[in-house]
Amino acid sequence: MARMMEGGGPSIMESLEHIGVNGREEEHFQPATGMVGGQCSKTSLPDVLSTDLQSLALHGGIEDSQSILLMDHTEQLSITSPSELCSRLGCDSSAVTKVVSILGKTGEGKSHTLNQTFFCGEEVFPTSSQQTSCTSGVWASFEPSLQALVLDTEGMLGTSHNENVRTRLLLKVLAVSDVVIYRSRAERLHNDMFYFLGDAATAYNKHFQAELNKLGEGASLGPTVVVFQETQHTDVLAKAGAEEALRQRFSSLKQDISAFSRVCYVGTKTEGGRPTDFVCLREAVGRELTDQSVRSSRPLASVLRALTSLNAKFSGNVSSLAHTSFPDEYFTCSARCQACESRCSQQMRHSGEHTVLSRCQYSQQYENKIYTCQRCQENGRRCVVVPKAAASKESSLIGLAKFAWAGFVLECHKCGVIYRSRQQWYGNPEPEHQGVVATEIAHVWPGVRSLQGTHNAARRVLDSVTSLSGSVSEVSSAPAANLARWAADQVAPSYWRPNAEISCCHSCNQRFGITDTLHHCRACGEGFCHPCSDFKSPCPDRGWGFQPVRVCKSCYAEGEGGREGRGEAQEVQVRKVGETVYGTVTSLATALEFPISVLKDSARPEYWVPDAEITSCSVCDRPIGSTTPAGQQTQRVHHCRQCGRGVCASCSATRRPVPSRGWDTAVRVCDDCLMEPSI
Repeated sequence: MARMMEGGGPSIMESLEHIGVNGREEEHFQPATGMVGGQCSKTSLPDVLSTDLQSLALHGGIEDSQSILLMDHTEQLSITSPSELCSRLGCDSSAVTKVVSILGKTGEGKSHTLNQTFFCGEEVFPTSSQQTSCTSGVWASFEPSLQALVLDTEGMLGTSHNENVRTRLLLKVLAVSDVVIYRSRAERLHNDMFYFLGDAATAYNKHFQAELNKLGEGASLGPTVVVFQETQHTDVLAKAGAEEALRQRFSSLKQDISAFSRVCYVGTKTEGGRPTDFVCLREAVGRELTDQSVRSSRPLASVLRALTSLNAKFSGNVSSLAHTSFPDEYFTCSARCQACESRCSQQMRHSGEHTVLSRCQYSQQYENKIYTCQRCQENGRRCVVVPKAAASKESSLIGLAKFAWAGFVLECHKCGVIYRSRQQWYGNPEPEHQGVVATEIAHVWPGVRSLQGTHNAARRVLDSVTSLSGSVSEVSSAPAANLARWAADQVAPSYWRPNAEISCCHSCNQRFGITDTLHHCRACGEGFCHPCSDFKSPCPDRGWGFQPVRVCKSCYAEGEGGREGRGEAQEVQVRKVGETVYGTVTSLATALEFPISVLKDSARPEYWVPDAEITSCSVCDRPIGSTTPAGQQTQRVHHCRQCGRGVCASCSATRRPVPSRGWDTAVRVCDDCLMEPSI
C-alpha cells in the first residue's frame, strides 16, 4: 500500500479529479454516462494522471500496494493488535480514517469497482475471470489521499459452506462502516437487495448499536448506503427523485431503514462495450467521506476494537438450513402445537390427526397430561382413561350420587374402575402416585381448549333438570293454556266475547291452536289474532281513559268519534289490575333468564367454548346465539360433546357416546366430529 501519510500527498478534491484512469487503458478510454442520485452528463476524464499520482506510481507506491486479510470466512480476525494493523496497511498509527465497504452478489465486480474507484485501476484487491470467487472473507487496504480504510467482502449467493455465517459476517462489516457501497450490475434493482439492507438496518438497531455504544464508538445513525447500479440496456433512475424512489421501494416491502444515515443512488449506463465510468461513484463517496456532520473520522485502533467486540459478542454456530430452495414449510401442514410450538410433520391438507416426531412439554393451561391404564400397558395394550363423574354401568342418578360422595372416577374399558378420587373420605393420592396409571404428555393442536376438563357432573345435572322441565312444560302446555284463558274470562269486561266462544280470528278467520295467543279489541270486544289487532287507539267510551290501547283494524279506522259511549269503567278497572299482575310475572320470568345463563356457563366443562365467544355455527357458519339488528333471536347455541365448539341444532342432530370426554351414553356430536373416529 502507498506510504503517504503526511506532507506531499494530493488533496482530497485533487484525488477525486485525477484518480481513476488506468494508465494502461487511457488511450482506449471513451466517455460514458454516469449519475449521482440520477443521470448526470457525460464526463470527460483527464488524459493523464496528476503530477502527484504519477510520482506516486513511479516510486512504486501503487504498484507495491496490496490488500491484507482482515477476517476469514469463518469470522476469525487475522489481525490481533492496532500496531499490527497499521504496520501491514503501511500507515501511521496516528492516522484517522473512515471505513468504506462494498457488498453485493458474487461476480458483480466488487473488487474491480474498489480498484478503479480508489486505487487508480491497480489490482489492490485481486480479480479473476474464472467462475470461482476470488474473494473469501474480508480484505482491507488503506487509501491515504482520502484517508479511507477500504474493505472488500466476499459476495453473497456464492460458494459457501454456510450462507448464514457469511450473512452475519457481512452485517458486522456493515455495522463498523461509515460508507457502504452496494454493487449491482442487474438491469433492474431486485428485491433481495432491499430485503438484505432492511435486515441490516434492523440488526444495527437491535444488536450492533448497543454494543458499539458500550465502546464509545456508537453514532446516532449508522452508515450511509450508496446503491451503485450499472446497466447496459435499461435506463438508470432519474436524477430527480432517485432517493425517494428507493425509499418508496423499501416502504412497499415493509423494510425499515431508519438506522442508515442516508440512502443514495449512483447509476451508470455502459453502452457499446465501453469501460464502466466510476467518476460519479468517486464523487458520491468522496462527498460522504468529507462530511463530518453525522459520522466523524476515527483512529484505526477504534475500528479494530469495534470489529473485535462485535466478533466476540456475535459468534458461534448458526443453522445452515435456512437457505433452501424448497423448505418443508412450503409443503407441510402449518398447524403448531399450542404447548410446545412444534410444527405438524404431515403434508398440507392431510386427513386425520396432526402428528409430530418431537416430544411435547406439560402446559397447565391445556392440561395436556394423558392417563393410560398401567395394568393394560404391562400386558401390551394402551387404554386411555379420563376423569369422569360416573362409571359407564352406573345410572345417572346413582352415578351423580357417588360422584358427590366419592369424587371422580377413572375407568378402563378392559379393567373397569381403577381409581376414585375420594375412595377414602380424606382423599386418595394422585393416580400416578398409586401406580394405577401411566402418564403421557400429548401435543395440543389449534382448536382444542383443554385435553382434560372432562368433569361434566354439573352439566349432566343441568341437562337432566332442563330435560325434566322441558318434558313437564310440553305435557302441561295445553292444560295451562286453557287455565289461563279461563282465568282471563273471570276478569274480562262484560262486552268482551268469552275465550271459550272464540275459535277463529274475527277478522281473517284464522283458526286458533290450543296454545296460540288470542287478543281482544278494547273497543268492540271481539277476539283477533295478533296481526289483526296490532293497532293503538284511545277508548274512553269503554272506560280505558285517553291512553292508546289495543284495537282491531276496523275500530281503528272508525276512530274515537265513530263509537258509541258505554260506561264499563268498573269492569275495565278489574281487567287493568289483571294485566298489571300478568306483566309483572312476565318481567320476573325474563329477569330470571340471566342467572340461568350464568348457571349454565358455570356448569360448562373446561373444553367447551364459552357461549359469549360463539357468534356462528362452527360447521355451517350461520349466526347463532345472538340478536339480529331487527331484534330477532338467532338459533340456539348447542355444544358438541366431543370438540366443545358451538353448533346449531341442524349440524348436531346425531347422538353417540364420547368416552374420551366422559360421556358414556349417547350425546350430541357435531357433523365435523362424525367424520373423525370416536375415541
